[in-house]
Amino acid sequence: MGLSDFTPGGSDDDKGNGGGGSFPPQSPSVGLPSSGGSAHDVKELLVDYNEKFKNADPTMFRDTLIGQVLSVIISKTKPNALLVGSAGVGKTKIVEDIARRIALGDTLIPDQLKDHTIYELPITNIIAGTGIVGSLEEKVKAIVEFASDPKNKAILFMDEIHQITGGSGSHGDAVGRKISQILKPALARGDMSVIGSTTSTESRAFDEDPAFARRFTRLIVDELSVEQTLAVMTTVRPGLMAHYRHQIGVSDDVLASVVQIAEANSRAGQHRPDNAITLLDRALADRVLEQKKLIIQAENAGDTALAQTLRSFSQVPLTSTRVLDVAKRLMTGNAQRKDLDVAALSATLTSRLQGQDDVLANLTDRLLREELDLFPTKTPTTWLFAGASGVGKTEAVKIIAEETTGTEPIILNMTEFHSEWSTSKIIGSPPGYVGSDSNQELPFDTLESNPHRVILLDEFEKADKAVQRLFLSAFDEGCIRNAHGKMLDFSKALVICTTNAARDSLDGKVIGFGNNPKTISNQSLNKALEQFFDAELLGRFSLIVGFNPIDRQTYRQIMAADYERQRERIVEAKPRLAQALPASMPDDELRAIEETTYVDSQGARPARKAVRTWIEDYLLAAQTGGTSSASPSDD
Repeated sequence: MGLSDFTPGGSDDDKGNGGGGSFPPQSPSVGLPSSGGSAHDVKELLVDYNEKFKNADPTMFRDTLIGQVLSVIISKTKPNALLVGSAGVGKTKIVEDIARRIALGDTLIPDQLKDHTIYELPITNIIAGTGIVGSLEEKVKAIVEFASDPKNKAILFMDEIHQITGGSGSHGDAVGRKISQILKPALARGDMSVIGSTTSTESRAFDEDPAFARRFTRLIVDELSVEQTLAVMTTVRPGLMAHYRHQIGVSDDVLASVVQIAEANSRAGQHRPDNAITLLDRALADRVLEQKKLIIQAENAGDTALAQTLRSFSQVPLTSTRVLDVAKRLMTGNAQRKDLDVAALSATLTSRLQGQDDVLANLTDRLLREELDLFPTKTPTTWLFAGASGVGKTEAVKIIAEETTGTEPIILNMTEFHSEWSTSKIIGSPPGYVGSDSNQELPFDTLESNPHRVILLDEFEKADKAVQRLFLSAFDEGCIRNAHGKMLDFSKALVICTTNAARDSLDGKVIGFGNNPKTISNQSLNKALEQFFDAELLGRFSLIVGFNPIDRQTYRQIMAADYERQRERIVEAKPRLAQALPASMPDDELRAIEETTYVDSQGARPARKAVRTWIEDYLLAAQTGGTSSASPSDD
C-alpha cells in the first residue's frame, strides 16, 4: 500500500497511491515454468512478503481481523480468505503484517503456520508472456503445484483477485476465467491456502462465479475511525518526514488538522486512513517544491541574502492552511469555489427578479450561512423552489450559479425522465444493455473536474419516481454510483429542484407567517407538496421556498426592468439605433401592453416577448417616420 498504507514502508494497497517497495523486475530471460518446473522458476513469479516486510512497522487496530484471517487459513477445508473492503482501508497491510509476524516468529502465529511464507502472486506476472498457446495453463499449474506441496510451506496472496473471476483480466474475461478454472480443484481440496483481496464493488465479480466464490471465506475490512486514523498518522509521520529528508516539520496540531481536512475534502470513494496519509504526503511534497521555488525566485531577483536565509532553514513548518489548499486542489484541480459577493448577488437578484423580495432575501441569507461552513457534511446543499410557471424560479438558479461558481448550472429538464428506464440517461446503461459501451458524456461527469457546481433539476415533479429516488440517494448519501461502478460525488454541489406542483395552493398568496389571509405558511406549503413528492424526499431538502405569483403591477415592473436591460445592451451593440430609444418605457405604454399580454397562469413569460416587440416597433416607426403598432409616446 505504500504511502496509502498504515506505514510508509508498505506496498501499494488498492494500487495507484505510490509504494515503498516494488515487485521484482520482470526479465525477458525468465522461462515459462512447465508443470514440472522447479520451485526457483515459480518463485521468480512471486513476491516474498516475509522477506519484504519483516522490518515493517506493525499495523494498528487490526488484531481481531488478523486473528480471523489466521483461523481461516489453518482450517482443514477451504483454507482461503477473501478480504473485502473499500479502497484505502488497509486490506493489503493486513496480509503484510501477517507475513511480518510469521517472519519474526510472533506468538500469535499458530503452530500450523510456523516457518510458512506468504507469497504475493501479481496477476500481471501470470499473464505476461503467455502469447504461446498453453503457456498460461503451464504457468498456473506450476504455481498450483508449488503452493500445494507441503514442503514449500507457501501461502499465496492475490491482490485484486476479482481479475481472475471473469471481470477484468488483462486479456479479457476469458483469461480470468481460465485461471480461476485451473485454481478451483486445488482450492476445493484444500491443498493450498490463498488470501485474496478486493474492493466491495469489485467483489460483485465473485457473484458471477459462485463455484469459485464458495471456496473462500469472506472477511469484511471496515474503515478506521477518525481517532484511529490519527493514531495511525502518528506512526506514519516519521517515515514521511524522513522521505523528505526532514526538510518539513509536522506538529501534532497540524497532524490532527490533516485528518479533519481529509475527512471534509475527500472525494466519494476515498476512505480512512488512505485519504489522510495521501493528503499528508502530497502536502509535504507541495511544501518542498514551494520552498525550492522561493529560493529560485530570490536568486533570480538578485536577492542573495534572502536566498541564503531560505537555504539556512533546517526545517520549514507545514501549516494547516497549506494542507487545506492542497486538499482542495486534489479534489477540484484548478477549479475553486468563488468567494461569495453578497452585495453583487443581492443586487443582481433584485434587479432581474421583481415581486420576490422576501424570497430573494431568504436565499441570500441561506447562501451566507452555507458560506460560513460551520457544519461540514458529506451531502449536497438541496433546495426546492415551488411556484407557478414564469415566476422566476429558473432565472434565480441561473443567477445564483453565475454569482457563486462563475459557470452556468448543470441543467436537467426532468420532463425528459418520465420513465423508470430514464435513469440510464443519468448513470449510463448497465453492462449488457444497449448503450453500455458508449463513451458519450453523462450529465454529471463534469463534477469530477469541478464538484463546486450548481445543479438545476427543472420541473422535478414530472420525473418518474425511480428517477426521483435516484436523486434521493444522492441527497442522502452525497453520491451515487453509475452503471460502471464509478462514484459520482455530489457532496460539494448545490442542487436546486424547481416544481410547478402545488401551484393552486400558492396562487394569490405569499410565503411567510402572520395573520394576512393571503399568507401561506411553510407547513402548509410542505403539506401541499406531499401530494406530488414522497415525504422522505421532501425531508431531504434543507430549504423549500414558494415563489410569489406575478400580479399585474409586478408584471409592469418586470417589463420596465427588462426594457432597461435590453436598452443597455443595444447601446453597446448598435449605438446609432439606441439613440432613438427613450430612457424608459412610458407608463401608459406599460399599462397598455399589460392589458393585452398579461396572463396570470404564465407569470412573467409573455413580458420578455412584449418588450422586444415594443422596441422593434418603436425603432421601425422612428426609421420610417410613421407610427408603430406600439404607438410610442414622445417621452
